[in-house]
Amino acid sequence: MPRFTCDWIFNILVVLCDGKVVCGCADPEGRRPLGHLRESGLLDIWRSERVKRIRRELNEGFSPFCGPCGLKRALGEGEPAPQRPVEQEVLPRIFFEPTIVCNLDCYQAVCAPGTGLVATRERKSFPLEEFTAMMGEVGPQLGRLDFFNYGEPFLHPSALDMIEHIKEKYPHVYLYTSTNGQLLPAEKTVRLARSGIDEVTFSVDGPDQRTYERYRRGGDFARVLASMAALAAEKRRLGREVPFINWRYILFRWNDSFWQMARTRRLAARTGVDRLTWEITDHPPGAASRKYRAGSRAWKRIFYEIWDSSQIGSALRRRRHVARIRTRVPGLSARSGQRLELAATVKNRGGAPWLTQAFSGRRWVRLGAQLHDRGKKLLDLNFARAPLPRPLAAGESAAVTIELPAVGPAGDYWLKLDMVSEGVDWFENGGSPVLWLPFTVSE
Repeated sequence: MPRFTCDWIFNILVVLCDGKVVCGCADPEGRRPLGHLRESGLLDIWRSERVKRIRRELNEGFSPFCGPCGLKRALGEGEPAPQRPVEQEVLPRIFFEPTIVCNLDCYQAVCAPGTGLVATRERKSFPLEEFTAMMGEVGPQLGRLDFFNYGEPFLHPSALDMIEHIKEKYPHVYLYTSTNGQLLPAEKTVRLARSGIDEVTFSVDGPDQRTYERYRRGGDFARVLASMAALAAEKRRLGREVPFINWRYILFRWNDSFWQMARTRRLAARTGVDRLTWEITDHPPGAASRKYRAGSRAWKRIFYEIWDSSQIGSALRRRRHVARIRTRVPGLSARSGQRLELAATVKNRGGAPWLTQAFSGRRWVRLGAQLHDRGKKLLDLNFARAPLPRPLAAGESAAVTIELPAVGPAGDYWLKLDMVSEGVDWFENGGSPVLWLPFTVSE
């Protein structure tokens, strides 16, 4: 019997536009429902015996419920199944589907109009009043809401009302959406920028109309380019770091040439987006890029520019999070229980601005120290943090002093120094070098 694990049911629920609740985004037709909002509250479903049974089974390495799902990860021979809490009161994250309808006919996509996916929903859109009621139940403790699933979210007539409601009533919720960008005229772009939404991804798979429409059939390349540029301009006018704007480009066999990707880099820089990433796909069959298949030499060259590699990597060379960290000492020593201060110099070598405060309370940059044992096994990811004395633009440096907590047991350790974009990711995960320092603790 194959053994596997999965994170989804321990962290996320997916709410479809007809009120059905499923486990993951790999159940487009809603064939494996966990419950329905007309019968139960979302928290009741999250805490239900059915959900707890699936969690228990996954802790043992197998659940029949997960059989048809492509999100699970196979366990290696002898690999123990990760153990996660079965009883969970707080629902940390929701994928929310405003509507199942889409305005494009993407080539062989599961949600294209001709697939019949719309017919699998009891209704095509989620009512605004039901949405506000659902948020009233889960919003106070919710950590993140992904405002999309299948369909184009901005086809919902109340999409912006929903977004504004979240950020007005529950500003602590990290709010993310993904769009094809065809339905954001000027007035909607202004509202979206002012709403406080944290992150917006535009799906644009080409540097020109001819290439773009091979997959995004019915799409207008100039229109989506204008939408991205307008959103970036309004954000700059407001003086905010949000919404963080991604240009996500799926690599197919017809859009993966060096010249197409180079032109896309130039266009992305010109529009003012914060991040450009490539997405690797195996769908539709026969359309996937052969050059950039996972594990290939070409794939390795762009690894830190790939969407799923990290939350911080980018194909825009002047918008990368890259640091140089230096100290005056080759290592540290302390007595057991002794606190230390470490002086360092940090330099912004990537181009993305390093903020010291932010409208959203996220994406500000600090120097972080991670504690590892003598074999460089991680002991404490958040061992210490130090703020920057001021924001740093590309090429600027600053002196930083980081206070290190006392370490109890005597022995040999390692400190790993890296910059961190708070609430997003460590710079190392985007390809930035780190600094390792030996750390000896004596009795």
